[in-house]
Amino acid sequence: MIRFEEIEIGYSKPLLFIPSLTLDAGKVYALVGLNGIGKSTFLNSITGQTSLLSGKLFLNQQELQKISKVNLPKLIAYVDSSFAGVEYLTVFDYLALGRSPHTNNMGKLNTEDKQVIQEVVRELNLVHLIEKDTSEISDGERQLCAVARAIIQSTPIILLDEPTAFLDYLNRQKLIELLVLIAEKQQKTIILSSHDIDICINNALEFLIVSEKKIFKTKVSDKQVVIREMEKDVLKSS
Repeated sequence: MIRFEEIEIGYSKPLLFIPSLTLDAGKVYALVGLNGIGKSTFLNSITGQTSLLSGKLFLNQQELQKISKVNLPKLIAYVDSSFAGVEYLTVFDYLALGRSPHTNNMGKLNTEDKQVIQEVVRELNLVHLIEKDTSEISDGERQLCAVARAIIQSTPIILLDEPTAFLDYLNRQKLIELLVLIAEKQQKTIILSSHDIDICINNALEFLIVSEKKIFKTKVSDKQVVIREMEKDVLKSS
């Protein structure tokens, strides 16, 4: 669960204001809005990468500002909008990094760690990539690996910045279905930013719409609802 109380998000001046918002466990939320409107800043504020200008943010009842840097990776897994790959870093070794918050100082994987990795590899159909270098696979494959690493991290909260950007339609649909299943089965809170409004509606995701410097939560069955809210910002900037 994530709870926002009287929060201002931004840098030298506020980009977004969230008076009160609770995101429940067991759900996937689609974060939508114009480019440059503050979606990535919103996600970075939840991870602590961008400091809050004001207000309080709670992750599973713990105030963000009071969570140590050691414990934060046990609460939040984050997937950036792109992963370029690293030469000589195999897919397996990259995925294993997701277990680092749970391993000892030597980073040695135990039986449970390996089982978690194997299960996610099967779920995302990555078995054929496991021994390949991350620098040698396609953009879409790397993005699936980045999502897999986040799931392997076994956190109650997962944040994804444009996770479907490099995927074809079939893999986008499969990924969203898997995230919904994981959220419900493991009671995780998952937020994904996306421009793919149709696929989010088709999978009955709740929406977090960024509009007029605020974020509001709503269920959407008509794409035009989202478009009308985004148009408010277009009109203001013109």
